[in-house]
Amino acid sequence: MRNAILGILQTLGTVGAFVLAGVAAAALYPSAMPLSAPPDPAAPATEPAGEHSEPAGEHWLVDGYNVIQVALLAGRERDDWWAEARRAELLERADAFQTGAAAVEVVFDGPEPALPREGARAVFAPSADDWILARVVEAPSGTAPPTVVTGDRRLAARARHRGARIVTPADFLALCAG
Repeated sequence: MRNAILGILQTLGTVGAFVLAGVAAAALYPSAMPLSAPPDPAAPATEPAGEHSEPAGEHWLVDGYNVIQVALLAGRERDDWWAEARRAELLERADAFQTGAAAVEVVFDGPEPALPREGARAVFAPSADDWILARVVEAPSGTAPPTVVTGDRRLAARARHRGARIVTPADFLALCAG
């Protein structure tokens, strides 16, 4: 009985030590950004600092195929979620994004189709997740952090850790007219 009680106390002590270490680490290194709602569209746009070529205003990075699967096709047939028609549907919605001077880049995994387009910038990369994370890290200091639109918890955590704001696909589509 004594060994059982000692074992329980030892386990509680170990768990307590981890909790205290976590609290101490959180105090020393506050998290980059909590899960947030979309920024207020009425808020003034900020000018990027330095000579970076980003347009003025907010920078939104959209995980294209994730948004198609999670929110755009919610309740609809998903057999052709990767097809050009689905990408075009998302890009049309992104073109109608209703915030100030926001730059919107919708990132898809895979090779780029031959046809260029106007409106929201479509980006094709071997890994949309890696491309998005690189853009978050490359964001100029002194500017608002990029907003990453994804329902992918792993990507959201990694982007948040690097300073990005996170918005769900449904919240993003709600900011798009139509």
